[in-house]
Amino acid sequence: MDLVEEGYDVAVRISSLPSSTLVSRKLASTRTLLCASEGYLKKHGVQRRPADLARHRVISYTYLATQDEWRFTGPNGAESARINASIHTNNGDTCRRAALDHQGIVLQPDFLVGEDLRRGALIELMPEYRATELGIYAVYPSRK
Repeated sequence: MDLVEEGYDVAVRISSLPSSTLVSRKLASTRTLLCASEGYLKKHGVQRRPADLARHRVISYTYLATQDEWRFTGPNGAESARINASIHTNNGDTCRRAALDHQGIVLQPDFLVGEDLRRGALIELMPEYRATELGIYAVYPSRK
């Protein structure tokens, strides 16, 4: 959305870098976590390395800056995985719901999937590979 054109005073954006055209204040950080349901994993197997994702059903969040290349930092440094999404959506809740319904693997912020992980509805995959940490920013058009 265009904050100025649409008349908004402030918006909350989640990204790896704040917008250079707007004033921003970092509010918090969030980790993105790779996870799937136990039902999906029983049917399709467990992944050991990011490259394994190419052979799995993946639910892709279309606004992810890296699109269909997911980047991780692991025991041997930086690695990336080209994914072939079976589902594309522009809504994180839809990604989460599809994962809970055993439709595939998601890469979503901890605030969205954290409770599902705590109660065992989703399982974190490859925890030794950390995905990008994102900033949560308040952005606004001017300092006024």
